[in-house]
Amino acid sequence: MNRKKWSIRYICLISILSALLVTLSLVTMLFTTDGVAIQFTTGLYLVFCYLTPGYGMLVAGIVYGAIMDLVLNSVITMGITILVNVLMFFIMKYGSKVITKHIVVVLAASLVFLYIPFLYYVVWNTQEIALRNGLAVKEAIVDSVQWIVSIIVFEVMHFTLSKTKLSEKLSNF
Repeated sequence: MNRKKWSIRYICLISILSALLVTLSLVTMLFTTDGVAIQFTTGLYLVFCYLTPGYGMLVAGIVYGAIMDLVLNSVITMGITILVNVLMFFIMKYGSKVITKHIVVVLAASLVFLYIPFLYYVVWNTQEIALRNGLAVKEAIVDSVQWIVSIIVFEVMHFTLSKTKLSEKLSNF
């Protein structure tokens, strides 16, 4: 890929990956219990950040996060979602040049825990303190499960894509 300008082919690839992330997130939303859904698309986003050259997945992360928050009527969390996706992108892109991808994915996936203080102080600030603490514990449990699922999805998808040589095709895009 030419670093100075994006080709139509590259823009189409990023658009398809963004659409895939949004679609899988929407499908995941169908399987919620008590208003809680585990997003395995975070792990998929991390794989694409690692394998796709250039800054296209940065744009995809912003678009995918914004669309999901709009669909879920959660406009107040849109800023933190975009921030988390941007930080995940940069950690995956530049952290993997310093340390191994297995450690980097653990660090990047742990950014989902940034939602807890945001929700506690911004979203739940009108709630009674006991209720806020209970919601924070529930969110910590959900984010822990999402963190583990994201790491597992990354490892499985990276292993699968490297065996099928699709990772080489993506890096030569």
